[in-house]
Amino acid sequence: MNNISVEANYGYTGAISPYQKKYKSNFSGMNHYDIGIRYMFNEKFGAKVTYKLDHFVNDPGGKIGITYSTVSLSGIYNVGKQLGLTYLTRDKLGLNAHLDAGMALGYIIGKNDSEQVKIVGIGITPMYKVSNKLALTADYTHNFTMDQNYGFDGIILNKNKTPQSGAFYNFSVGLIYYLGENKYHSDWY
Repeated sequence: MNNISVEANYGYTGAISPYQKKYKSNFSGMNHYDIGIRYMFNEKFGAKVTYKLDHFVNDPGGKIGITYSTVSLSGIYNVGKQLGLTYLTRDKLGLNAHLDAGMALGYIIGKNDSEQVKIVGIGITPMYKVSNKLALTADYTHNFTMDQNYGFDGIILNKNKTPQSGAFYNFSVGLIYYLGENKYHSDWY
């Protein structure tokens, strides 16, 4: 069986907190992109390296906000295999869960400043097998930030630079392309 896949996603980034409410904006939108390489050690467990781009910008004008450029490492668990979902659907539907840990470089929009933020995420990825080489996905990931000095509005949170934690989520759709010369990938084996 093949063990490697390349994955790409596009979707919605939702800012939960922190940001100042005076802007009457939620700094959310169709501003999430990611690309990654996944390796499955066996049919149930794997790891993934991902580059993500999340752009938080105020609704009218887009003159304030922050952009996170993130590199993360994920642990993957094939929940669908554990539940027998692939067997029940004749290898058409799958379900992966993931736990992510990454480092983001936050670029403040309209300012010559940036910051590093630690991000931990947990998510679920339903998959639909199109062929032995291609699958469609949807993904929901809830992200927790640590050591955040700037809010999603790009404004410093505390004058004494005491970092805070925050949260945002991603909902995205994408493609998985399976690499290798064997007929089946471990997702569907």
